[in-house]
Amino acid sequence: MKRTQEVFDRLVSSDFSLVSFEDVKTVALAMWHENFVPTVNHLSEFSAKAAGYIVDKLMRFNCVSQELKARLRNVLTTLKAKFSFTPVKVKNCDKLAQNWGLAEDLKQQVRELLEYQTRHYKHT
Repeated sequence: MKRTQEVFDRLVSSDFSLVSFEDVKTVALAMWHENFVPTVNHLSEFSAKAAGYIVDKLMRFNCVSQELKARLRNVLTTLKAKFSFTPVKVKNCDKLAQNWGLAEDLKQQVRELLEYQTRHYKHT
């Protein structure tokens, strides 16, 4: 999981236009199928916005157990307690990303993850 945390940290510290699909996939698969819960206490405000959006986005899929959703909600609570997030309005940007104060999103990368969003997917 240490490697997954490193990938998560890289993902949230970059502009989304620069992130690799492999990084998004690594974090999504770890969260969805390995119960990965990222550590967020060390993040800057910029990274906290991205982290909040990514966790919030990925935890909404039905392959995430209720127990894991509760743990991920604690991550979001931690972020919201440490930083204030001012929603922005940006055309063609995921509303969830805008709610976290972001002007860009991961819609395209998440769309490409469709085949992995099932409880029956087995990570190899």
